[in-house]
Amino acid sequence: MKTRLLAAIGACAAVVAPAAASAACASFEASPAELTVQYDPFGRATVDRVFTLRIRRLDPAATGVRFVFANPDASGGRSRVGRYGPEDFTILWNRDQGRRVFVLGAEQPNPTNGAYVQFAAAPAGNVVTDVFRLQLPPGQQAAAGTYLQPMELRFFCTTAGDSTPPDFQTGSQVAVQVEVPQRISSYIGSIGQRRGAIDFGELGAGGGVAPRSLAVTVQATVPYTIDIHKERRALRRSDEDSYGIPYRMRLSGVEVDDGSRMACDVTQAPTGRVHPVEVALSQRDVASVPAGSYSDTVTLTFLPRLGLAGGAGCAIGG
Repeated sequence: MKTRLLAAIGACAAVVAPAAASAACASFEASPAELTVQYDPFGRATVDRVFTLRIRRLDPAATGVRFVFANPDASGGRSRVGRYGPEDFTILWNRDQGRRVFVLGAEQPNPTNGAYVQFAAAPAGNVVTDVFRLQLPPGQQAAAGTYLQPMELRFFCTTAGDSTPPDFQTGSQVAVQVEVPQRISSYIGSIGQRRGAIDFGELGAGGGVAPRSLAVTVQATVPYTIDIHKERRALRRSDEDSYGIPYRMRLSGVEVDDGSRMACDVTQAPTGRVHPVEVALSQRDVASVPAGSYSDTVTLTFLPRLGLAGGAGCAIGG
């Protein structure tokens, strides 16, 4: 439904121009290269990157500027980088690292927070620089990818005996970029260990054969697959033997065989995902072969998983 109102006013009126928007008193810029960092969710050290902020005076009357960095997209009290990046980072002022210069929520610069820089006489003093630090604590969950978080600069300028109204700057002039590389690492027992043994010891003629196991740990920033290959497909004394001891193997609680493939999503940081490998023998099979030392080699191959990540956890046949 549309309604139109027409009014005729039979008097002359002056045209009033709208008030012009006030110009910002300063602008801020940082090098994208200095604010781009590599982040390993499974690393043990805090990422600590020094960067230089360039502040330009736009109002000739400004003698200084007080400002804070803010993350306009922060939620739940966490300063996440982008929508899915590391969920916690901070910015420190090199000159006073105990002073709060990075804020969440609606906090504005005031005498108790923020960095303050002074401008010298123009024109040489129109541009000043100051040094800050970007820090990301270790162990934060993040899949492989590039995450961008533009910073909001909230500020006001001081003038001779006064200050300008609060203002803000958004955009790519100051933006944190975090690059999480594709990574799959695995180990048996302890970091760096590539081989492990499931040893049944001496198999006797009587009694049951208890299952044996070991733990494989995976740390991955991408979905991955595990390909299972059994060299002999049974425990044998040598490759020439026509007989052997069959065995059953379970990976992460799922029975697998030679040629099986398990598909998994990314692992949690910083611990990764533990895949128990369990092997079981039948006493009847053990008793049916001559005495001797029997063995097999099982190879687990970890590869990036192409396509969609699928559901959480792991499943056979990915």
